[in-house]
Amino acid sequence: MASYLRTVAKSSSSSTSADGPANSLGKRLVKWGLIIGVPTAVCVAAYLVYRQQQEQAKKSAARRSPLPTPMASVNEDTASGLENRTKSRLTVAIELKNEGNLKYRDQKFHEAIEAYTRAIEICPMESTEELSQFYQNRAAAWESLKDYARVIEDCSKAIELNQKYVKCIQRRARAAETIGNFELALEDYSTVCFIDSYQPAYIMAADKVLTDLAKRYMETLPPSTAELSKDFVRTSLNEFEDDPILNQSFIDELKRAQPDSSLARAYQAFDEDRYTDIPSLCTNELESTTDSPYKLETLLLRGSFYLLMGSYAEALADFDTIINDPEATEKIRLNTELKRANCKIHQRDIEGALHFYDQCVAYHPNECSPRVHRGMLKTLLENFTEAHDDFIEALRISPTNLRAKYQKLINDAKIGAKEHRNDRVERALSSFEEYYDTSKQDIYYALAITSCFLDNDRKDKALAYLDKFITHIPSNPTLLALKANCLMSNDPSNNTEAERLYIQALDIDPSNETVLTMFAIFKCNQNQFEEAAALYERAIHCTRGEEKLMQYAALLYAIRAQGRAIKRLNLNFPGGFPQGGALPNWMGGMP
Repeated sequence: MASYLRTVAKSSSSSTSADGPANSLGKRLVKWGLIIGVPTAVCVAAYLVYRQQQEQAKKSAARRSPLPTPMASVNEDTASGLENRTKSRLTVAIELKNEGNLKYRDQKFHEAIEAYTRAIEICPMESTEELSQFYQNRAAAWESLKDYARVIEDCSKAIELNQKYVKCIQRRARAAETIGNFELALEDYSTVCFIDSYQPAYIMAADKVLTDLAKRYMETLPPSTAELSKDFVRTSLNEFEDDPILNQSFIDELKRAQPDSSLARAYQAFDEDRYTDIPSLCTNELESTTDSPYKLETLLLRGSFYLLMGSYAEALADFDTIINDPEATEKIRLNTELKRANCKIHQRDIEGALHFYDQCVAYHPNECSPRVHRGMLKTLLENFTEAHDDFIEALRISPTNLRAKYQKLINDAKIGAKEHRNDRVERALSSFEEYYDTSKQDIYYALAITSCFLDNDRKDKALAYLDKFITHIPSNPTLLALKANCLMSNDPSNNTEAERLYIQALDIDPSNETVLTMFAIFKCNQNQFEEAAALYERAIHCTRGEEKLMQYAALLYAIRAQGRAIKRLNLNFPGGFPQGGALPNWMGGMP
């Protein structure tokens, strides 16, 4: 990628820098930009110069003629004289520019700069198109001399005269990138993307700068940034049915038998939502005694929170220790194997996850949950037929398992949509609705059915259900944010109500990553880019895993750069609101 970008930069600076026949496209772009309008300050300055020259011309004409002259004749002579002088100065300036182009092609860059400088000094201020070109040409000469500060200075003057001067904006971006001014470079690459239809070269250049910015930003972060959301933790752990670490009988027994142990304090931290304290307390428990009766439970609790915090290598180490322990019970082993596979999904190792799920199914042939989890992953991978088989087998093992039923219906609706069989989609949605009375307080069901309606473009139905679920589960931030998103995708005029819902959701759970990122998209669509960037910055401190940190850091800088570019060009954010309801990570959504 880097060599490709260097090739683009080299060809741009060597063969197309000076204005000539090869630059007809560039000239058309410049003229188009001028038709739209030059900056107000330039227009005012040009008008004042024009008035001053007009008055001087009138005085000069009056001195030359002692005879009375009709006013119309004076004005005509003055205008004619001014026009001739302007043309004369412009003609001389263009000749000097052409002389500079010849010097440039002969690689006599200092002489070229002298010619361009004289052209700039002589050129009438109202000749903004030509003046912008002269600055751009001088910037090209400075670029050949590797004086990048002056390249940026001259390009900035040219862009001030012509906001849509693509070649000049590209040149400034390259210079800014070379000297490490990555934010200016990203802003300029974003600008040329908006102006020139997102050409691949611009996108690649912007992506490279964005990656550099994100890496530099991540170097400034402390080792652990995750402020775990209460909603995220509770719902993520709820993904694993009959989780031994959440077994209330076990927790009560522990608190009775060893109330002062580090493990008991870890559960106290869980009750008080101090989630990041849990791994270190578990470590204290493991180091304080070698014969603890709760060793495996402690490892499973620590591994589970390593997983939630994005410390995947540490989580896998704990899970492997449990699986290799001959004293591990069937229930602990099953839960550990499922979490190990889930960890692989978060690491983007899909083959590894499927391998672990296959092993889990083989080791526990009469268990429902391994097939449900494997089916969920296959649905995400659009292997709908294999997913269907997993859900059917899960329901054969446990006919009343609601998780298996929900996932089968989601998969059925996706099969119907893919095969353009509306009857199958309708059957799936109708079957989903039959569970409402018994499942209306189940957040898993609430998100599954509303997401399914949204995926099939039934926004009105999704909104109706969201209103119902919010009355039964009023303190769930994800439902509030999903309703806000649904309102905006349905009708952008709902922005006031949507913003109220986002704020309410963050009042309930300030560290909710899903809400923060959805609210950031909302702010972008309102052209409130600094507010959106601040929300992404908050999300960075609530997320887990290096890959997601990189993603959010890149979004942070992209939003800031695009915001400045959009304001400079007086555009609107080319975004929108997601039409479907993506499943949260804890429901099997890819992180």
